[in-house]
Amino acid sequence: MPVSDRMRAVAALVQPCGCMADIGCDHGYVAIELIKSSTCERVIAMDINRGPLKRAMENIRAYGLQSYIETRLSDGAAALVSGEADGIICAGMGGRLVISVLDRRKELIRGMKQLILQPQSELGEVRRYLRTNGYVTEKEDMILEDGKYYPMMRVRYSESAAGCEAQNCGMKDFCAADAERLSRVQDTYGAFLLRTAHPVLREYLLYRWEKLCGIRDGLRKAERMSGHERIFELTGQIEDITFCLDNYFS
Repeated sequence: MPVSDRMRAVAALVQPCGCMADIGCDHGYVAIELIKSSTCERVIAMDINRGPLKRAMENIRAYGLQSYIETRLSDGAAALVSGEADGIICAGMGGRLVISVLDRRKELIRGMKQLILQPQSELGEVRRYLRTNGYVTEKEDMILEDGKYYPMMRVRYSESAAGCEAQNCGMKDFCAADAERLSRVQDTYGAFLLRTAHPVLREYLLYRWEKLCGIRDGLRKAERMSGHERIFELTGQIEDITFCLDNYFS
């Protein structure tokens, strides 16, 4: 079974439990990995499209796991019944779609013990949604695979966390003037990853810093009037990365 490093890392975030629902299961590899590793007793593999679901069913049958993995056609978590799953996995989909999945079955999902999320885009929007809607991050991971960086997280709902602000945990010499930037960089890069000085995040920050500096310097040399606003935007992003490196990785 061609389990990628990304899928293996997603599966590794799941806490042992009775049942997980894998939303947008694609080929069913994560579900199969969870059963093979004895992390879950049962998995519901769900997808909105019949094609991926059919491929997942074929892979599940190939491993003889039909008794442990149920496939279900579903738009997000629409086909889930309250109480049948301990948590959900949303991996490999856009960030706004992840938010939509969480928001459309809000009460059902808030009652779950764990949510494993691996958005492919709009990470800042996802983290901001989680932070302002009562979710706490229990663990984050980040890997580099085939030249791409993949952050992922395990979160759970906590009523007491609703509307919470960013925290300066792990940051040296914090002052009130940094509050706005702190909130922004934690949403962008992940408070847990920053707090634990995750080595892959450090690698990504250095890569991103160099790339953004190159783009900004190129615009400056070209002296393009239309590039002035873009230069200002790039400078702000570079300063945010420098802030992260100085306060969490030095």
